[in-house]
Amino acid sequence: MYVKLVNISSILYNLTEPTRPAYSLAHQVARFSAEPRPKTRHRPPESGPIPGQGQLRNRRLILDIIPRIGRYRLTTGELSGAFADLGVLIPLEAALIAINGINPTSTLLGVGVAYIIAGWYFRLPMPIQPLKAFSVIAIAQALSPSVIAAGALLMSLCLFLLASTRAIEYLNRVVPQEVVRGVQFGLGVLLIRSAAGMVFTKPFLVGGEGRRYLDLAGFDVSVGVLVGLLSVLLLLLFIWRPLLPAGAVVAAFGVAVGLAIEGDGIRLSLGPAPFGFAWPEAGDFSKAFVVLVIPQLPLTVTNAVIATVDTARSYFGEDARRVTPVRTSLSMVVGNLWAGLAGGLPVCHGSGGLTAHFRMGARTPVSTSVTGAMLITVALLFGSSALEVRSLVPYAVLGALLLYVGVQHLLLGLKVKDPRHLVVIAVVGAIAAAPFGNLATGAGAGLVVSWGGRLTGHLLEGRRGQSTHGPSRD
Repeated sequence: MYVKLVNISSILYNLTEPTRPAYSLAHQVARFSAEPRPKTRHRPPESGPIPGQGQLRNRRLILDIIPRIGRYRLTTGELSGAFADLGVLIPLEAALIAINGINPTSTLLGVGVAYIIAGWYFRLPMPIQPLKAFSVIAIAQALSPSVIAAGALLMSLCLFLLASTRAIEYLNRVVPQEVVRGVQFGLGVLLIRSAAGMVFTKPFLVGGEGRRYLDLAGFDVSVGVLVGLLSVLLLLLFIWRPLLPAGAVVAAFGVAVGLAIEGDGIRLSLGPAPFGFAWPEAGDFSKAFVVLVIPQLPLTVTNAVIATVDTARSYFGEDARRVTPVRTSLSMVVGNLWAGLAGGLPVCHGSGGLTAHFRMGARTPVSTSVTGAMLITVALLFGSSALEVRSLVPYAVLGALLLYVGVQHLLLGLKVKDPRHLVVIAVVGAIAAAPFGNLATGAGAGLVVSWGGRLTGHLLEGRRGQSTHGPSRD
């Protein structure tokens, strides 16, 4: 009896302890039913580390619900990581559909296919995100789908020129690492600020128009704040003890809350929204270049290319060897060609998205394949009722996901070898978070401070050398 209890506790420990190798469900049953062996601990022969999972391996429970794909398996960590970056994708994508009128089926279909292809090409959970500055400007100015498509094609052209001429590799070499870390830190600040806005100022639901309050002991308490706090607690609980995928649990909790409050008014229709391929109007290219591409391109180069390459190498080490500036740029070229010709969502990669997937448990392209398959399914089954599907998600749930990712990004940005580099990081973060600034201007200021500091150091070193040797005597 004592031995059986020890076996049961061992099973529970392996389910909850992230620092131990993953065991499949079949292995757990086999271990429980096997005869006890005194003073020896038997490990199944297949319980070793799974190749290609980076410096921090994903050692969580293996789910035997889909066949194993070569070296890759679906674990609870991979499933949790699949939901990690929805806090960035859903709000911008839903706003572009509602305000700008882009096609919901081509939007989600393109992002879903890009998620799957990029993941297996780079051999890691590569994120697919909206072009953030591009999308925000388009939403704020209510630009037409034709202007957005023209901007996506121009972004594709610019990235192709940077990749084909190898200029992107030159930029990757000359931009100091402390500036890249500053961009990552500044992005963390912006994500936390966006998370706070989703919880405290946004409407309760993505598709709603007002906030909801609950009377507690005579005080009006925002339902969004309560849902946000519960979402953060659930997130931390299932990250600490990953019995279930943390991101999936939080997403399911949000949909359940939305259904309970506004589910009566939801009417879903099956089927995709019709879409086709078209070329934007000629006059839209000049407007798109000035209004959309110029503000977005510096941010794409610094965060979506240089910072993403650095983040991938920080998390995955040698497993990120396929993530190079040229390949990352060309991957975004293909994604934005689809967006420009099919009227989809202009996309990029991003260090914040990679941090989100990684910190929530994703280590392989299995995770982003789940994300892609989910988006493709929604595009084909519910494309005609896309806004209704998204309207079930409370903003506070997305804010909780963004808050966690933002904190992790702050910590990544502070990883520097020389404490003096923290000055550059602080400058980039402060300007990026300022009302007049953004990540591009912050990165520019960081370059000035970094290069200025290095130049000053060289000049002072030269003067010290002259004073040490003194004037020459004949």
